[in-house]
Amino acid sequence: MSVTNKLAQNLVLTRDLSPEGRTILYKGRIREAMQAISVNMTKLVLLNLIMVLACVPLIVMILYYQRMQESNILAGMNFSTGIGIGLGVQDDTVSALSQIYDVRLKVYGITLFPTCLLLGLFASGLYYCCRNMLWGTKVKIFKHFFRGIKAHWYKFVLSFAWLGALATGFACSLIMILKETAVNGQANAGWWVLVVFTGLIALVSAIYMLIGNGMYVCYKYKTKDYIKNTCSVTLMTIVPALIVVLFFSGFMALSFINMLNVIILIIMAMIGFSAFAVFSLAFSQYVCDNTIGYLYEEQLKIKKKEMEKQAKAKNQAKKKQQAISNNGRPNKKKKR
Repeated sequence: MSVTNKLAQNLVLTRDLSPEGRTILYKGRIREAMQAISVNMTKLVLLNLIMVLACVPLIVMILYYQRMQESNILAGMNFSTGIGIGLGVQDDTVSALSQIYDVRLKVYGITLFPTCLLLGLFASGLYYCCRNMLWGTKVKIFKHFFRGIKAHWYKFVLSFAWLGALATGFACSLIMILKETAVNGQANAGWWVLVVFTGLIALVSAIYMLIGNGMYVCYKYKTKDYIKNTCSVTLMTIVPALIVVLFFSGFMALSFINMLNVIILIIMAMIGFSAFAVFSLAFSQYVCDNTIGYLYEEQLKIKKKEMEKQAKAKNQAKKKQQAISNNGRPNKKKKR
């Protein structure tokens, strides 16, 4: 038995929450996502602004507090080298770099995790609304946004809490590498190991969340069944899921390039969160429809054939019993 078949046997099969009659086995999911975005552009922009609100604490800390602290550190420091003989001047470059990295370590260490928690809370409403858009049902922004939060908040908060912990560990380790390299010329190997470890775990977690977040709002399962199905579907479709995650990660990595970072930040502020939710939902539905949905439909066909077979056998048995009863009756004599 192949690995795929073994994974398929672990799936908990049930129908998703979409309206009756939705076609599941079809191609063109990117076209479906683009159509949902074009039809609901105004609503998606409004939802994206709500998601941006979740990032306000992080934005304020980076753009205001961090810059203010760095300016205070640089003020009054001397970055001159010795001038002439007997006119040596204290060079505070190394000290300034160390203190600047300490400020950044503090900012990201304090704000990343709670920001991810808030993003997870808001994402439960965002994904609920985007799910309805993909299914072609009506969406009332505030009504369905808060309905999504009420129904799914704990699933998304737990997922984003895990991702927030990994992001915090990765960012702080990277800052420590930069600090020790700038101050001592070489970073401790332990920080490199932690960066690689958290980076790999974050990549695996991102693949899980790509499918799991869509499953949270499209299916109704117990928590253990969500985990079991998400892990099974992820392993069954690991190659396309990895490609999609690397594509989105590569897009965000462009924000570190000069000129492109401003463009990407503008896109994220306008529709980035909403667009990502729509496309990730479309992909999640695609893989779930072709695994859970397909096997569920096949299961229904098997049950239908079995019921038809049982009904046919029961009908034949009934006819046979009637025939035996008729043959056992005494023939009445005809009157002369």
